[in-house]
This record gives sequence, structure tokens and C-alpha cells, in this order.
Amino acid sequence: MPDPASNSYCNLNVLSPDPICAGVFLPNLHAEVTPTEGHFIRSHFAAPKIDSSSWTLPITGDVDSPLSLSYDDLLKMPSHEIVSLMECAGNSRSTMQPPAEGVQWDNGAVSVSKWRGVSVKTVLEQASLKSKATDVLFEGADCGKEAHGNGDLVYAMSVPMAKLLEPDTILAYEMNGETLPEDHGFPIRLLVPGWYGMASVKWVAKITVMDHPNGGFHEKDYSIYPATDGKEDATVRRVTSLKVKSLVSTPTKGSVVSPGRHKVTGVAWSGDGHIVKVEVSTDDDRSWHTAKLEEPNGTHTWQHWEYDWDANSLGHTLLRSRATDSAGNVQQMLAPWNYRGYEVNSIHSVPITVRNS
Repeated sequence: MPDPASNSYCNLNVLSPDPICAGVFLPNLHAEVTPTEGHFIRSHFAAPKIDSSSWTLPITGDVDSPLSLSYDDLLKMPSHEIVSLMECAGNSRSTMQPPAEGVQWDNGAVSVSKWRGVSVKTVLEQASLKSKATDVLFEGADCGKEAHGNGDLVYAMSVPMAKLLEPDTILAYEMNGETLPEDHGFPIRLLVPGWYGMASVKWVAKITVMDHPNGGFHEKDYSIYPATDGKEDATVRRVTSLKVKSLVSTPTKGSVVSPGRHKVTGVAWSGDGHIVKVEVSTDDDRSWHTAKLEEPNGTHTWQHWEYDWDANSLGHTLLRSRATDSAGNVQQMLAPWNYRGYEVNSIHSVPITVRNS
């Protein structure tokens, strides 16, 4: 069992030691790229012990030329590098009311890393796809029991072919210039930029090309089940692309500051385009002010922002941030409730006290 007090996790807020689930501390979101030891971790099952020298990756199903690739085979293929944000689908779940079941993430299940690997497109082209192929199933080497599942389960997700044929969707073997760590999927993990992290299967052990979505346990689990009116079922859909979102990184919840000028900082991102505006409210939603926003520095990463706040009124207040992306999506005050607490992109509200020292 991992030790949450060990050096391995000292930069993270450990919510579950086994399997390890650990989030970042919001003041650490200032970096352009998150240090590997400070990247959030979400595991469904214990990390498997894999020897890369004997590991192989079969690619079968609706292909004309089935493959079995070794770790060295992948390292020798043309590589592709991408800086990409990853956010757990359950990030900010603890803020949803009424409470939703699952790991009670605050807002720390988000990070940005530099990933290197082989484009999935490159591998699939070597296997020669059949014309009927529409989806690809990625199965991990991790397995175990889920609280609401039956028997032993293998973590598995299928991804539509259109998303996989984008060059930035890769089978990653490096993270921030180093060999992929065990907690992040060594020897190989899938990386699906612009989608929530549940699609980026770790410890990939098998790839199967299909003519339909898999529809297995984890795909059903990572779906939006909205509230119904008791008369008919609401539409259920899979969790996929990231919602527009921003977070206040400093000052932090519960901070006490003295009167005067203070810099409010944070990050913003979206799976549907870059961020074009971040607004900050320092008076509990009564007025909003445009923050200074950095230019996009990549297709799939976050953008930092800052705002100079003149804290002239003593007492308690709420700082809030609201992002707008290039597709016109605006962060909402409250995300719609759903049974599993996914896609929570509610406006981040941070209680602050202004008090004379």
C-alpha cells in the first residue's frame, strides 16, 4: 500500500492511499508545466508491476495486419511531443450539492505535463484499419473491484476513431522528459488531449479495433446521469471533452489579508478552444472585472491570469473567477447536478477575510 506520508507524495494532497488518488495544492498551479512529482494522480486499482523488457502490446480486431509491439518497437517509431492539460472528470466533485458519490476531489485534480510518445494514428496505420472500424478499445493491466461493480474488473475505455486519428493523441512513454513513472502508467499510457482524464488509460496492455463503442463498465460509469422527474429517463451521455473552467490559485480559501492591493492569480482552460477572457468578482457576484490573461501557449494547455485587487473594505468577502473560451462557452455559476458528480465547472468561489493586522 502506498504511504501518503512518503516523499513520493509529499507535494500532493492524498485523498486515498490505496488505490492512490492525490490532488495538487492550488498555489502550485503557477507553473507552466507541472513538475512530475506534483502532478495529480487518479488510480482505480493498484499500479501493476510491469517489466518493459517482456511487455508487449497486441493490436487486434478490425484490422488487416494484427500487430504485437514491444516497448523497444514503440521507442523506435517516430515520436510526437505535446504539452497537455489533464483533468479528472470528478474534479471539484466535493463542491456539488447535493453531494455526489465518488472520490471527494476539491479542485486539485488538474495538472499540465509535457508528454512524448507515438501518435496512435501511426500505430493504427501499421495495423491497417478495416473500413468498418469506428472505435478502439484500450485495456489497462490494472484490475480489481469497484464498489458498484460485479466481480473483478479491468480498467478499459474505447475512444472514437476520429479522436484517435488526431496526431496529438498518443501512446506516451515519457512525462516531462523522463521515463513515465509507475503511478502515471509505465510503460505506456494513452493520452487523449482535450478530454477528461478517464479516457487516458494507464498501463495499456491491449488495443482492440472495433466497429462500435465498447460500452463496458467504466464507459457507463463515466457517463452523465442527470436528475429525472420520475416520469421518464433523462438523456445519458458519455463524459468526453473538457468544460470551460477557471480556478483561483492565490489567495487560497480562508486566507486573511490586510487592507491594500493584492494580486489574485489563477488558471483557466477548455477542451473546446483557448480562453479569451477571465473575469474576477471581489464582491460576491455584484460586479465583475476583466483579468490580465496570458496568450495561449499551446492547443491543449492552461492559461494563467492575474488581477490586482484593491482590498479596501474590511470583513468577509468572496473572490470568484469566470472564464470564456473561443467557442463562446462561459463558465456557469453552478454546474448542472448529475449522479456521479462529473464535469463540475462551477465558478470557483474563495472566501477571504480582510482585516487589519
